[in-house]
Amino acid sequence: MWTFHMDNGARFGIATTNHGESINGVYKGIRAMPVSVLVEMTYWKKIEEKSSKHRVVLFNRNEGIFAVQTGIWGGGRRGHNRQSVTLHVETRTGECTCQKYQNRRVPCSHAMAVAKSITLSAYSLVSPYYTEQAIRNSYSSSFSPLPDEAYWPVDNGKLIIPPLHLKRTKGRPRTERIHNEMDQSQRARRGPKRCSKCRQPGHDKRRCPGPPIEQDSAPIPNQP
Repeated sequence: MWTFHMDNGARFGIATTNHGESINGVYKGIRAMPVSVLVEMTYWKKIEEKSSKHRVVLFNRNEGIFAVQTGIWGGGRRGHNRQSVTLHVETRTGECTCQKYQNRRVPCSHAMAVAKSITLSAYSLVSPYYTEQAIRNSYSSSFSPLPDEAYWPVDNGKLIIPPLHLKRTKGRPRTERIHNEMDQSQRARRGPKRCSKCRQPGHDKRRCPGPPIEQDSAPIPNQP
C-alpha cells in the first residue's frame, strides 16, 4: 500500500498472491538459482512463446508506432486482439496499450514481437532498475546502527491513527481467494452445511431455532 501511494501511479508487477501456484511450475528445476535468474525465467519463458504468435504491422516509422495482432492461445479462449506499441529506440523505452510494459518495466509479448521485427534485442528494453548495477547502487550507501528508543528525537508531527476496520479480529481471518469451478464441484459433492444440533440445513447450532433431535435408540438398561 505504501508503494502504491508513492510511485506516482505506476504498479510494478502482480500485487496479489493468486498466481503463487502457477509460479511454482515456472520455478521447477531452478529454485536454487539466484533471484535474477528466477525473475528472468518468470517473464521471458512465457512472454517469448506468446510473442512468436503475434503479427506486427508498422504503423508510423517516424514515431515508432506499431500495430500488433495477437495470436490465439490458451486453448482458443484468449488472444486474437489488437494492441498498439510505441518504441523509442534511442532511449530504449516504450509503451503498450496493454499497460503491462509500463507496469512491469519489462517488455510485454507485444513489445517483444515488435523488437524481433526490427532486429532489436528485447533485453535492451528492460528498465535499468533490474540491472546488477542498480542493485549494487541500492546498497552503496553506508548504514548507521539504530540507537536505543530513549535517544530517538521527539516527533511533533501529526498523529496518525490506523483505520480501525483493518484491525484483525479474533478467529481465523477470512480469505479473499477467488473460487473456481473446482471449489463449486467439491461443495456440490459435500452438499449443504447442516446444523449439528437439529440436522437441518441453513444454519448452525448457535442459531438453531428448534430442539435437538431425539436419539432413535433407547438407552441400554443396567445389568443386574
